[in-house]
Amino acid sequence: MPFDGKEFGQRCVMIDKLDRVIDLLATEDRWCKRQLRTNDGRRCLMGALIDVRAESMLAHPILAAARELTGRSYGRVEQFNDHSKTDHTVIAAALKRARENLLLGKVAPVSTITVAHRVRSFYAALARLGA
Repeated sequence: MPFDGKEFGQRCVMIDKLDRVIDLLATEDRWCKRQLRTNDGRRCLMGALIDVRAESMLAHPILAAARELTGRSYGRVEQFNDHSKTDHTVIAAALKRARENLLLGKVAPVSTITVAHRVRSFYAALARLGA
């Protein structure tokens, strides 16, 4: 079930943080491209994620939602935010879709084990390359 035990608690945290990101970027005059924050208080999507301490927690659900909406795959949140066809309307739609997907259990929460596995895999790949 999507809302059993630990996963339920993690989804609640993710949705709470996503709601905070949505609030930070609620209007076009609160969003920007190509920089985390501006002097007048605007933020890019990554800047908002950093401000709510949710970069690693919400990147996957947001990028999955962006792919659903645009048909494009983005490797990083910054690529999505700064893409030439991304505007505030697209950002807001992706955040809304990410929230819906989390509520419906379509996107699995990032677990500590998954993150640790990715880190180990990354370092193993570097070792194989001789870096």
